[in-house]
Amino acid sequence: MRRVKEYLGKLKGNAAVCIAAHPFWAVPYMFYTYYISLYLQERGITDVQLGTLMVAGTVSATFFSFLAAPIVDRLGRRNATSLFDFLSSALPPLLYFFTRDFGLALVAMVLFNANRLMSVGYFLVMIEDSEDDGRIVALNMFNIITVVAGLLLPLAGVYVESQGLVKGEETFLLASFFLITGMIIVRHLLLKETKVGKAVQEKVKAEPAGIKTTVRQLWTPYVDALKFLMKNPVARAFTLADVFFCVYMNLGTNYSLYFVPYFSDRMGMNTMQTSVLGSVYYGGMLAAMVFINPVFSRKNLVKGIMLSCAVTLAGFALMIGVPSGMYVAAIGATLVLALGYGMLKSSLEGAFAVYSESEYRSGIYSAANLLSSGLGVIVTAVCAVLYAKNASWLYIVNGVMVLAVLIIILHALRKYNLSTTQKKEEADNVI
Repeated sequence: MRRVKEYLGKLKGNAAVCIAAHPFWAVPYMFYTYYISLYLQERGITDVQLGTLMVAGTVSATFFSFLAAPIVDRLGRRNATSLFDFLSSALPPLLYFFTRDFGLALVAMVLFNANRLMSVGYFLVMIEDSEDDGRIVALNMFNIITVVAGLLLPLAGVYVESQGLVKGEETFLLASFFLITGMIIVRHLLLKETKVGKAVQEKVKAEPAGIKTTVRQLWTPYVDALKFLMKNPVARAFTLADVFFCVYMNLGTNYSLYFVPYFSDRMGMNTMQTSVLGSVYYGGMLAAMVFINPVFSRKNLVKGIMLSCAVTLAGFALMIGVPSGMYVAAIGATLVLALGYGMLKSSLEGAFAVYSESEYRSGIYSAANLLSSGLGVIVTAVCAVLYAKNASWLYIVNGVMVLAVLIIILHALRKYNLSTTQKKEEADNVI
């Protein structure tokens, strides 16, 4: 218990506020998004229209990713987080509640993907005024809460089973609107604008008004971020590593549309077995974040990333090598895969937060989002073709992504003397 208090004691200021508020976002969000596709079908949205919604979501996500840096810099981290959290998290479930045709569903989907902009402001307001270890703890706790919210989905299933899909989802949608809206208001009152956020906001507002200034402000965060990364190769290395990791996260984890089908297509599992494997995966992630990740700190973060990559690659090999129909072996492979992902997500996100520290962080985060989206389109298209021929290609392709992360980190470690006991200021001088 004392160790838990010491660990959580590293959360201070904005980081503590964000983590305390996160359950009131994560649980309602998980509940309503899990059933939204089936609900929309019940409301008359066709399979073709669902596909159109997904395409519109991808396009709008890219658009909001591009706008993230300049808007967050102008509005400030705190204001941008609250405004776009309402637009992307609270308002869409209310629109879905009233959806009876494709048009309103399309508006909700576009607003939902403004989350790309909100997330930049949210992570910046959470980590910028924290110490390095506090950032690592905050990101790990954020992941823990998100995973626990996913583990609560069976409770949503029981309610939907008793009330019916439409009535059950309507309850989740209304509850999400009110709970998330209330959370946003309370969190906004408790948060403070970061020191970097104030400085950047004043710098932007001091520029003369006009169309040329506005256009320039759209590009300036990315130009400044690029200049910073060109002069800071270690920061550049962790940014590139994050890009490859995000491609893997969207293609090879529980975020992927291929994730569950792989259990049946390649591993020969039935519906019940697939459900159990899904629970094992969430449980494995939670175990990594609760029992392993608290060991990670600024001093051993790089070693943690390398270990996480090794465990993840071992999980890929097991997922590919398990004979079809071998249920117990499939459970073991899924558990190793989940442990690797749970470790890698928190350790790499923590390192990215530590080494991207600068007034250009909004541009760095937004650029990473844009690059991962662009690379993800290409990799996903290639994987789709290969998956149709042999499902094992899913983890071969993702293995390339994680191997790229490992190579980038090893290169930075060796070339720039990125010692695990080295102080961050010394690393900054080297880079």
